[in-house]
Amino acid sequence: MSQEIIKKFKIKAKKSLWQNFLIDENILDKIALSIDIKWQNIIEIWPWYWALTEKLLNSKPKSLHLVELDNEMIQILKERIQKNELKIDNINFEIFNEDILKFIPSFKDNNYYVIANIPYYITSPILFKFLYEIKNLPKKMVILLQKDVADKIIEWQNNTKVKSSYLSLFISKKCCVKTITFVPSKAFSPAPKVNSEVLLFETHKNFNEINDTDFLKLLKIWFKSPRKKLLNNLENWWYKKEQILEIYKKLNLSENIRWEELDTLKWIDLFKAISKI
Repeated sequence: MSQEIIKKFKIKAKKSLWQNFLIDENILDKIALSIDIKWQNIIEIWPWYWALTEKLLNSKPKSLHLVELDNEMIQILKERIQKNELKIDNINFEIFNEDILKFIPSFKDNNYYVIANIPYYITSPILFKFLYEIKNLPKKMVILLQKDVADKIIEWQNNTKVKSSYLSLFISKKCCVKTITFVPSKAFSPAPKVNSEVLLFETHKNFNEINDTDFLKLLKIWFKSPRKKLLNNLENWWYKKEQILEIYKKLNLSENIRWEELDTLKWIDLFKAISKI
């Protein structure tokens, strides 16, 4: 079906929009069935040639809002709707022709899901947007990412011995993450040079008492000079060494500890203590 759509409408991937079309039907099915979307509000980001959109519509969501930047793709969608190839009866169906980073969800609470098969370069900005920049976080997000990035997120969530990163930490504060499926490069047209994974992000409220702005500010401090001891980074940003060492003692942390050695809970505990200075 996917390749038939591409052939029928003579669709060509645009390098300017970093388009790599997911054409593997089994993987498209896994994404569409990864969460129960019946009677749910769904935002699909960059649906491109609409193969996943069709599968989502077949699952009968309450609403499906599509955010697509490519005008040509939108024209193809409208043509498919006119030909009755897509069933949108009794579904609140809307198309938004705009940059996802400028898009504001219309839902008044967090009762919605996000599904995205997006270019790798925009993954972090999109995650940051939906976790920190908008008022109402989605309940769940199903996101296709570059495999090495996805693996680091999962390993960090599982407390595997892996270096922490700005991305893994800002995600951990907001989400629990699980793997849905592996996606080989051959599942795309054209095939990228790397493999991918689809992850499920389920938002939580575990650390809501921690102010986001202060948390992100301290993360930037901690990661500004990653090869230095964490103590040195904090000292360089106006914290007194004696105060920091007292906190280290309470948290049973070594004076020589580096940022990459802390798991999520230790980061959170350290943040809580430092924010009171």
